[in-house]
Amino acid sequence: MAQVEHEFIGRHGERIVFDVFEPADTPRAVVVIAHGMGEHGGRYRHVVEMFTDAGYLVAVPDHLGHGRSGGRRMQVSRFEDYTDDLHRVIGEVRVGGIPLFLVGHSMGGCIALDYALDHPDRLDGLVLSGAAVMPGDDLPGPLIAVSKLVGKIAPGLPTMALDAGSISRDPAVIAAYEADPMVYRGKIPARLGAEMISTMQSFPARLPSLRMPVLVMHGSEDTLTNPEGSRLVERLASSADKTLVIWEGLRHEIFNEPEKGEVLGTLLRWIEGHTPTQR
Repeated sequence: MAQVEHEFIGRHGERIVFDVFEPADTPRAVVVIAHGMGEHGGRYRHVVEMFTDAGYLVAVPDHLGHGRSGGRRMQVSRFEDYTDDLHRVIGEVRVGGIPLFLVGHSMGGCIALDYALDHPDRLDGLVLSGAAVMPGDDLPGPLIAVSKLVGKIAPGLPTMALDAGSISRDPAVIAAYEADPMVYRGKIPARLGAEMISTMQSFPARLPSLRMPVLVMHGSEDTLTNPEGSRLVERLASSADKTLVIWEGLRHEIFNEPEKGEVLGTLLRWIEGHTPTQR
């Protein structure tokens, strides 16, 4: 597996870094992975290796304000900054004549779904993992309204921090997450939260336009993103080819749970099932 680091300056003026991993032979298709909030693409190395071993070219960017990319940590002026950067990455790694699939986890799932709805012609399939599609049950309407106001007048105001213990039932995964110097462990800035909420609130009206093949997966015990959001995608998307898998007992990072072999096997089989057989 050959790995090459790339970078560009986004429209926001910051440096965006992404890695491209090439398989040993001519790629069967391209897979782009959008990581979650506060983390970075390096945490998906085992997912990358699974795909490259199966003959796929994989691209993994670090989002604006995350990992090796520039920008103030977790700060964003508008949610479109993320999708603009993703559009640039997809444009640079697209290979003519073969499919391109987008895989998004958590906030990356919100980014991926937003992108897929705006650019359906750029993708051949969409995979969502624990995607942030709708606010959690712990966010009542008045609090959501206040968060939008605060996001405008005090964009950098810290709100709440992610609970590392909620990502996985595997203690080794949690320990590695907490020890990773590129993982942001502070509180979520108000502007980012408000931008995500606004994007999530747009999905119900937009989802009927989603017609591409889609695989939606979520852990039933996910307390960081709402599993009902994944059910919403399956219910409202117009695609004739849509699959919903709720993994019973799994927490937020289904790719890092003890059952990850089964989860990743399901992911790979779905991608392979939508990849034309090479002649």
